[in-house]
This record gives sequence, C-alpha cells and structure tokens, in this order.
Amino acid sequence: MFEFVRRHTKLLQVILFVLIFPSFVLFGIQGYDRMTGDANLAAKVGGVPIPMEQFDEVQRQQVARLQQMLGGSIDIRAIDTPAMRMRTLNGMIDQVLIELAVNKEHLVVGDSALQNAILQIPQIAALRRPDGSFDVAAYRNLLQEQGLTTQQFEGQVRTQLLQQQAIGAIGDAAIASRAMGKVMYDWKHQTRTVRVAMYTSADEAAKVQPTEAELQAFYDQHKDAFSVPAHASIAYVVLDPSVLAQSVTVTPQQVRAYYDQHPTKFGTAEERRASHILIAVSEHASAAQVAAAKAKADAIAAELKKDPSRFAALAKQDSQDPGSAASGGDLGYFTRDAMVKPFSDAVFALSKPGQIVGPVRTQYGFHIIELTGIKPAQVQPFAQVQASIAQQLRTAAARKRYAEIVDKFGNEVYEDSRSFKTVATKYQLQVQHAQDVTSTPRAGDPKTDPLANARFLGALFGANSLRDRRNIAAVEIGPDTVASGRIIDEQPATTLTFAQAQDKVRAMLVAQRAEQLATQAGEAALQQVRAGKAQPSWGASQPLTQGEKGVAPALLKAVFSADTAKLPQLLGVALPGQGYAVVSLDAVQTPTADAAQIKAQTAEQEQALQQAVTDAYLQTLRSRFGVKVLYKPKSHDSAGG
Repeated sequence: MFEFVRRHTKLLQVILFVLIFPSFVLFGIQGYDRMTGDANLAAKVGGVPIPMEQFDEVQRQQVARLQQMLGGSIDIRAIDTPAMRMRTLNGMIDQVLIELAVNKEHLVVGDSALQNAILQIPQIAALRRPDGSFDVAAYRNLLQEQGLTTQQFEGQVRTQLLQQQAIGAIGDAAIASRAMGKVMYDWKHQTRTVRVAMYTSADEAAKVQPTEAELQAFYDQHKDAFSVPAHASIAYVVLDPSVLAQSVTVTPQQVRAYYDQHPTKFGTAEERRASHILIAVSEHASAAQVAAAKAKADAIAAELKKDPSRFAALAKQDSQDPGSAASGGDLGYFTRDAMVKPFSDAVFALSKPGQIVGPVRTQYGFHIIELTGIKPAQVQPFAQVQASIAQQLRTAAARKRYAEIVDKFGNEVYEDSRSFKTVATKYQLQVQHAQDVTSTPRAGDPKTDPLANARFLGALFGANSLRDRRNIAAVEIGPDTVASGRIIDEQPATTLTFAQAQDKVRAMLVAQRAEQLATQAGEAALQQVRAGKAQPSWGASQPLTQGEKGVAPALLKAVFSADTAKLPQLLGVALPGQGYAVVSLDAVQTPTADAAQIKAQTAEQEQALQQAVTDAYLQTLRSRFGVKVLYKPKSHDSAGG
C-alpha cells in the first residue's frame, strides 16, 4: 500500500493515557513522606502515610484540570465538593494499594514495553519524522509544556503500566455472554409508555407558615449551610512575555532585515498534483517477486505510452493503492517533502501536466505517475507581512527578556515583600487588586489568571501568607507566566448570624416542608388508586426511553426498574426538590436487535463486568494491606485547603 507522510505543523497537548484510574499526580510510594503519628494525615495505606499537604495538592490539580476543561461554563465551587475530595482521596489510596501489590509480586516493566506504550500516544507518535526517526527535541519540548521532565513522564507511564499488570489480568477474566448482551440491549432500547400525576412542592409552599421559633430551630440544626468561606482583598502582579512585549521597540530596518533573511517563511512552496498506479511489492520480496511486479508495471507503462488518456481507467483497474485507485489514482496537491523521495523526485522532474513517468521504485512497489497540476511557489509582498513580522520580533524579544529576568523578579518580590512598587516600576507591570477572593479558583484560564489558578491561591491562603501578609514567592501558573500576590485584608471563615441568614433560613425551611407535604399528598393518591377508590389527575400518555431529556432521572430510574410482567404497573416516585410523582406504566415496546448491536452491547457489558471485578480486587487489597482514612470532609472544604 502506498502511503505518504505529511509533516506536522502543530504539536497538540500531550495526553497521558489512563489505563485504570484518573490521571492523578503519581507520587509513587517513595513519594509519600515516611512519618510517625497520624497528625496531619489524610489516610494511611498499609503503613504508607498520605499527608494532607499532598492530598490538598492533588485536589488542587484536579480542580484546575476541570476548570481548564470547562472554562467559564460552570462554577467550580459546584464541583469542588466534599464528595469530589473523597473521590480524589480514594483514587490516591487505590494508587498506593496497587503499588504495594506490584512490589509484593515483584512486577517490572522493561524499557522496550515502556517505549512501545509511549509511542501509542498519538501526540508522541506524531513526532516521528518522514524518514522514520524520532524527534527527541520536540518530545522534550512537548513534555516541558506540561511541566514534566522526560524522567517524570516516563516514570508516570511506567507506574501506570505496572498498575495495568497488577490488575489487568483480574479484569480480563470477566466475560459477558451474548444472552446477557441481548437482555441488556432490549432493556436499554425499550420504550415504556406512562401517565404521570404530579404533586409539586410549589403547589404546597403557600401552606407552609413557619413560626419564629421553628426558623430559629432550623438555623441551629443547619448552621453549616450558612457558613461564609474566608475571603480577602489582595494585590498581585503577573509577569509574562505579553506584558514585556508592550515595552519592546522594533525598528522598520529590523523588520525589513528579517523579511530579507527568511524568504521561505513568507511564501508557499511549489505544489504538484499527480495520479499514480501502484504495483505493490515489499522491500523484502524475493527477486522473482520483484521481477514479476516490474514486468506488470512495464506493461502498464507501455500501454499508457500508446494511449495516455486511459490512465484513470487503468488506475481503477490495476492500481493496488486502495486509497487512490477508486479516484483514478489521484493524490491531490502536495509539496516535495510530503512524499517519499524517489516519488517526489520523479514528479518534480516533470515539466508540464499530462506527462507520465515510470515505473518508479519506492519501498511500496512500482509506480507509474502522471503529473496533473502545478501550483508555483509564491512569496507574500513585504507590505502584507511587515506588521506580523514586527509582532514576531517583539514577542521573541519579550520571551528572551522574560528568561533573563524571571529569577530576578522572584527575588525582588520576596526581598521587598511589603510592596510591588519596585517590580512594577522596573518591569512596567500593572499592580492589580481584587476583592472577596477565596481559596476556590474562579472561572477563567488557570495558565494566565492567578485567581483561576489553584496553586497560586493555595500559596496565597497558606498559613504564612495569612499571618505575615507579605508577598508570596513567585508562583509559575503557566508556561512563561509567574505571579505573586499579597493579602491586604482578610475576613476569616464565619457563619452568618440568624438575623443575617433569616431570609435564606425561611426559604430553605419552606422548601423542605413543602416537599414533605407534596410527598404526603402523592403517597395518599397512590394508595387511593391502588385501592381502586379514586384516580389522580393523570397527564397525557407519553413514551419514555432511557436517557429521555426533560424527565427527572429519579422518575426514569423508577420506570425502567419496574417489573413489567403485569401491566399497568403503579409507581410512586419521590423527586427531590420537586415533589412526588404517581406513575402508571401502561405499555412496553422492545425493538429487534441485529447481531452487530448485540455484539456491541455484549462488549459494553464485558467492560462493566471487568470494572466490577477490578473494584472487588481493590476491596480485597484494602483488607489485605489495611486502610485507615483520617480525613473527614466538611461542607465548606475547598481545593484551596
């Protein structure tokens, strides 16, 4: 098969492949502090302590990763919950458990296996050059953009491979049957027709008139719901090349000189369009096989010499390149370096469209090639590119300046720790101020906005910073971006008084009691209809499928968990925050599944079974090595710590 390799012009962000667990920072057992006592520990796993400091750091990274993924579309405080913190801690516990098992079993990952695994990552596989060699410098740069050295990255991948070894065989033992796949497919794709009678909290709210004493009692029982996190007024400065670029001067002479010295950067290379007919033969084929392929290619070339107009027809008939044969051998336009050298040399040696050359030998076989188009090289006029050149030069100068001063900046904000005036004047930075800043990152880009960066906020709300109110050490929040901040005024975490929270207390208590009344009304109606005494006010019949949009998840779960042996089936469903639903399940329609659909569902079930077996294995490891969870989540916990 003939395949050509086009050069990559942009490196994508490296993605660490996840084999079993989310991509937490992999400390490794040796990365956890060996200490005695349980003070300031989140957990102990088989004698290995997980310090709160490391737990908080992993949680901050998780929050930052979510913020980067979701941008400004979601309030991070809605995600950085006690439940999420426990998931983070359990992930760290699982990591230690598996590494303990790995050490116990003396498992190893060889260098060859490690290399093969890394090359499976698409962004790294893309760093192979057309000649098959690997661009090591680009690999290191790609990792550096993620804040990793090659040793750190390869250590993480090796750890993940060891984890896969430890539990991969366990999960692989779970095999789903085709019968199970069919049952699950039928259930997932059923349509269930229902009628619903709703009893809503909103309809009952007017009936709830709490007394002052009841409001006070509710407040006393739910004080955590009325807590206000610590918040502060701060000053901060950000140093990055874009700020420094504003003070860089570039002369017209410098711009012109750059244009004259780099002509290839401001034009497009010559492109040619060609079609080919491939007679495939391996580089390792025998002499007889090569001779047979060459004879066939010669015969096609001779036929085309008599009648060149038959090229497309012969390509469809004889070419062994499945990617182009159907289109008459057309390969589209390409530059000289996009094809293997013998092929490109032959194409670019032709002078005008319509010329045919070949057979030409490459590692793929013998090619007969027709030139079908030429796009000459072009150069952009200086006037069109001078503004962009000036910006490039400013950016390059700013990056160089940044590299020269970033360490000095870090020293200076530390030495003059009560003010940013010195660094602001020296480097022409803007001292920025913000009010009501908390340790929870706000929506934004954590690589450019310090207040959206969990690491920066963790340092800002650290014990020393809160106590001394001095400039924190410069924090690298992104590639070529550092920031320092100082707390000017801080309001510690507090709880609203009853008087301050009274409106919120009333709203919460009314909502709670209205929901209780709606539930009572719904349950009474359900008893009446089951006894045949009265019918509720049914809504219109509606067909439901799994994942139906606009329908409460609790209602869907109840409908698709119901026994359908005898219909209609009457259900009562509590809908948190809404009220209560009385449901009549009237009919079930099951689709007919083909073999491919059953096969896909069986594979999905197998994956679910494998995960269940893996979870059971982890529970076994917990019993084997012992796990002591010391962290107790609270409703006001946040990634800032």
